[in-house]
Amino acid sequence: MSEKATQPLYSGGNPSFPLSSSPYYSRTEDKNVRFVPEDELSNRKNYQFVAFRPGFSLQASELNEMQENMQMQMSLSITMMHNWITSGSGYLWSGWDVDSPVGEGDKWNGDTSDLPPNTGIGVGGDLTSAGSPFHDQNWVVSGPGWKGATPLYPFKSPYQGDGGKKLVEVIKFTDTEATIKFNPGWYLVEARAWWNGTLSEQPPHVSGLKHWVYLDDNTIGDGGEISVGYSTETKSIVVGLVVDSEFMECCSGVDGCDDTLADNASGFPNSASCGASRYRLSITEATHVFCQDDNWGDEDNESSDFADRERMNPVCVIRPDDNTIRYINNLVIKTK
Repeated sequence: MSEKATQPLYSGGNPSFPLSSSPYYSRTEDKNVRFVPEDELSNRKNYQFVAFRPGFSLQASELNEMQENMQMQMSLSITMMHNWITSGSGYLWSGWDVDSPVGEGDKWNGDTSDLPPNTGIGVGGDLTSAGSPFHDQNWVVSGPGWKGATPLYPFKSPYQGDGGKKLVEVIKFTDTEATIKFNPGWYLVEARAWWNGTLSEQPPHVSGLKHWVYLDDNTIGDGGEISVGYSTETKSIVVGLVVDSEFMECCSGVDGCDDTLADNASGFPNSASCGASRYRLSITEATHVFCQDDNWGDEDNESSDFADRERMNPVCVIRPDDNTIRYINNLVIKTK
């Protein structure tokens, strides 16, 4: 039976991915989807590109891996759009509210003294005292896929067997502190880094390309939680994820090696015949930046806030001034 930990993708269905079996031996399912906690080598690698090198033989399995990886990335992107568009609430949903007093996803109780914020995708409005919508720039909501990290779904998991888990979970939200937890799952990210503008010191691999990366348990420490303290005068705090990139070589015994990248035409890696390297991304930590007057820090080489901003994949904004936590596209995650 297939494992469902990486839904909407399934792994282990003897096998699940069509080109994983003999004689094709694609590594996409094994490296990017399958997860065996007790076997370190089986942990998800988040390989993005097959990096061919002069002087190394081309493997048929590498060409199959490229096809499956492209299809996997595209499938996750299409699924993300479906999840986000159908997860937003708004007046077209006749009062359904994502964070109402009666529970997330339940219908607003009709009490005009307790109007929830209108968070519908594309609605960009609030409600008047009579309950009718009006346009307000403060509540404009755009789509997913912003410059930063976007979770596969915005609220509770739509997948059977996931127990309604959230990828971005607000653990605490008070007048002086917020704790946000990033749970295991798929996040759309990009490689980012601080750059002082000098061409000779430009950071590598910062291209603007989007990649789907799976965040495993304990990858970023503290159980995926980040806590931020603030005052009621704080304008906003941007919270995000830091993503690192590296090339993994077909070798063994040292960091940056993966000996399973050797020729697997026989079904097992042949260490005498290495092939292409792999380009991978990994989420390494959660961080935050204070933003006063919508300023993330001056564009000054000495500004740590600016450097932190540039290396971060923003996910959400804590706004003590209006008692909300929102995704970067302005969709409300939590209100007090």
